[in-house]
Amino acid sequence: MNYDLLFSTKGEKKLEVAVIGVRGFNHSLFIYGSRNDAISIRILCGRTAQKCIDAYLSVGIKRENIALCSSTAEGLSAFGKGMYLVFTDIDTAMSMPCDLVVEGTGNPEASARYALSAIEHHKHIVMVTKESDSVVGSLLAKKAREQGVIYSLAEGDQPALLIGLVTWARKAGLSIVSIGKSSEYDFIFDPERSTMQVLDRTEEVSGFEKVWSLGENSRQTVEQRSALLSDFGQRAIPDLAEMSIVCNHLPEFTPDISSFHCPIARAVEIPDLMCPETMGGLFSGEARIDVINCLRRPDEQSLEGGVYVVVACDDEETWQVLQDKGVPVSRNKKTALLYYPAHYLGFEALFSVLSVGLLGLPTSSPDPRPRYDLVARSVKPMTKGTELQAKGHHHIIEGFEGILLPAQGISAHTQLPYYLADGARLKEDIPAGTLLNADMLERPDDAILWKLREEQDTIFAL
Repeated sequence: MNYDLLFSTKGEKKLEVAVIGVRGFNHSLFIYGSRNDAISIRILCGRTAQKCIDAYLSVGIKRENIALCSSTAEGLSAFGKGMYLVFTDIDTAMSMPCDLVVEGTGNPEASARYALSAIEHHKHIVMVTKESDSVVGSLLAKKAREQGVIYSLAEGDQPALLIGLVTWARKAGLSIVSIGKSSEYDFIFDPERSTMQVLDRTEEVSGFEKVWSLGENSRQTVEQRSALLSDFGQRAIPDLAEMSIVCNHLPEFTPDISSFHCPIARAVEIPDLMCPETMGGLFSGEARIDVINCLRRPDEQSLEGGVYVVVACDDEETWQVLQDKGVPVSRNKKTALLYYPAHYLGFEALFSVLSVGLLGLPTSSPDPRPRYDLVARSVKPMTKGTELQAKGHHHIIEGFEGILLPAQGISAHTQLPYYLADGARLKEDIPAGTLLNADMLERPDDAILWKLREEQDTIFAL
């Protein structure tokens, strides 16, 4: 694909882009988007104005050309003069003459509110914040269509990248057996020291060399690896949130089990493991979605939280040629691995900006449906009065794990989307192993995420 041709503007007016949240994912989007000849980023929004000002300064904008705006009139005047605008009030920012908004706060409640504001102001939106999309993404996409604008997931993060890889494989005529992603952080085994490293934690794992290769019984080997590494976390909330989103965009794929298999596996083992039992793998059937924890040595390349599809080797000559060229094929030659071994965050999300703004096409499904929810289940006894908050880089609610279950309306009082619990308070003691539901919580006052979810439940008859 020649991207210069695909996204050629032919000297036309640049896309005017507003960015909400300038740290983390959106940092590189702003830095590299500022260099893109098809994009103008002169509207930055955030809770802290100085962070937005610093972002402008970092790309060479002079301080006298930056305007902190507190009203629509101020903003329009500054925009008309070619200045670079900063807003702490999102509704005011949305009244500016921009074409598209990138939302990347990572805050479940705030991002839902900001996305809704953008849509109501007739702006296209590229949604980075999976926390809110996993709860109400289907409704936001519907509202955008009704306003004549586009709601899109962001390339650079795994949901859109996996959707792209799946649709690419479909158009190539391939038979897809399973899909998924590699978790964010690798399991790095040093055979000389018999140690395993995950991020900055290194532990001795005596005997792991015995399960380095799958052997004859793949399932048993995977179980042994998991047991040997039981002190390490093997399931991550962000991974499950992302895969729940993919389920809502690609309706033919479903989890094999609610907690996912999440095997600790080398890249070359993916086609052996991530396929039905009838093909020698872990799944009870085809069209499954899951996550793998990438196992490798220190001298091997990471999967970098990338995405994959496992396809059927249904033409012997094709896959023999590809295997000879290095494509990973299962030992029984029934399946093969196709993968995108990275996710490049903000600067890769620029392709979503260009696709939406120039081509009028989302980099996700145009009509997602709420099929699966990431729901919250307690992993320890929790006490009445505890305030639940999504904290840290991965926005984890202490005391709760996530599992994927078929979506249900929250009024059914059987389960609750994980990120609806953020900011709520427990009304009762709950034991370990309890699925959280709405009856157990004092919901935050004026929580837009709750209101949107109730609306989504009604519209989609959950």
